[in-house]
Amino acid sequence: MQEAKVKVTEVSGYLWMDVDTPQDLEKAKRALLRNAVKGTGDGLVSRFLNRRISTYISTYVADLATPNQITIYTFLFGLFSAFIAFFWPAGGGVFYQISSILDGVDGEIARASLQESRFGGWFDSLLDRFVDFAFFLALGRFLPLSSWPLIALTIFGMVMVSYSTERFKAAYQKDAYQEIPTLRYLIGKRDERIFLTMLFCLWGKIKSLFIFMALLTNLRVLLTMYLVWRYEEKLSNAF
Repeated sequence: MQEAKVKVTEVSGYLWMDVDTPQDLEKAKRALLRNAVKGTGDGLVSRFLNRRISTYISTYVADLATPNQITIYTFLFGLFSAFIAFFWPAGGGVFYQISSILDGVDGEIARASLQESRFGGWFDSLLDRFVDFAFFLALGRFLPLSSWPLIALTIFGMVMVSYSTERFKAAYQKDAYQEIPTLRYLIGKRDERIFLTMLFCLWGKIKSLFIFMALLTNLRVLLTMYLVWRYEEKLSNAF
């Protein structure tokens, strides 16, 4: 090796393994996907339930479709859950939770295969909002017409949860969950909301769901505003 002057790269401490057989290749694929989990942006449900299932699914579909194609399939499945919810909230809630699990597959494959892109993240986030709107509008049919302010407040809060963190990234060029660790422990991320939505739908308490989500999401946004204000104060004092 010295005579050939082959360049050597130190791999100690890095994720690596020898790949000599097809079985080794499958093992390496599973290891890459397990380590492709997003991390800081995940809520409790994703960390302890969704990711355990989505990474398993990813190993089987990684070679069958591109991340953007999987994003579209997941989006269509999410719309299907909204369609079911229009007639059968309990069934729709279960399908909505399944769509939440599938929503992690495109990102895992993108990161594991080095196909992660700004467009892919933007596209996925945009379609997620469509699914959320469609699902809660479908559930809104089970409430009286006089409940439209509650429906509007719920949907507004859901939009603002993601907008508040994404707007932070645009303003500061940094990830909000990394810069403000307290945000990681505030309940109300999309995976948590969907899981709670499923439980309320199975329970048959649609109006209670809207009241709970309106309070949860808007309170989280207010707390986010406070934490970002404290973050800005800390930055100002540092200079």
